[in-house]
Amino acid sequence: MFFICGNTLLFTATINNNNAAFLDGSTVSCVELGHFSATFPLDLNLWHRRLAHHHYADVKKLTQGNLVTGMTLESKSTPDPICEPCLSGKNVCQPIPFIFSSLCSPSRPHPL
Repeated sequence: MFFICGNTLLFTATINNNNAAFLDGSTVSCVELGHFSATFPLDLNLWHRRLAHHHYADVKKLTQGNLVTGMTLESKSTPDPICEPCLSGKNVCQPIPFIFSSLCSPSRPHPL
């Protein structure tokens, strides 16, 4: 099979006896789109989220005490004191009410 677009052969495809399809072609790299990439600054908020919302003080200890390699804080911005996932994880719910049930079959009340 031939795949043609605008008189240009894009790629060919073949199917063997085992019904396996193979595409014959090459990929074209999009170097011109490389300038659109961006990264977030490696600040305390980002590492707090990456480490499953671990306490800010412990995240600082990891970087300042050289306990891990390759972890840096590039931004000196102060962390947001209101972290929605942390607050929702600390919410206290109502306790589950007790459920009383009989473990034997229903019985008839005994007359007095």
